[in-house]
Amino acid sequence: MKVFLSTAITRGRREYVDAVNRIRDALRDTNVEVLNERVSDPTFPGPDVDTAKTISELQDWLQQADALIAEATISSTGVGCEVTTVQMRGKPVLLLYDAHFSFRISDWVFHHPDPNVQSHAYRDREEIGDVVKKFVGQLSGAR
Repeated sequence: MKVFLSTAITRGRREYVDAVNRIRDALRDTNVEVLNERVSDPTFPGPDVDTAKTISELQDWLQQADALIAEATISSTGVGCEVTTVQMRGKPVLLLYDAHFSFRISDWVFHHPDPNVQSHAYRDREEIGDVVKKFVGQLSGAR
């Protein structure tokens, strides 16, 4: 199984890299191939990143993905595009967000009309791994 990992990365908005790492680690623990793992690196994207190449790689990974998991606390056009790409292929999506900042979460996270899109607030980053593992378990059971 392949899961695409998504989070806001532009303009240095990397406050949630620890949460992204917890998602990545939980996916690894369940033997899932993590696509776009580089977003768990707090220094990505560096100044020498070839943007055109990066976007091409993203497109390939989004087509390969069996599902997508996003840390969605920070609004991001890129995350929205990635979610929509996977969602339009009928694949499941899990949107995680920090409950302490629910006042700034997009309505697309709270009220997404697609039944394949789940959202889950976390109050403590410790609970992220359990939520991810449960989601992956649901995917495995549906296969």
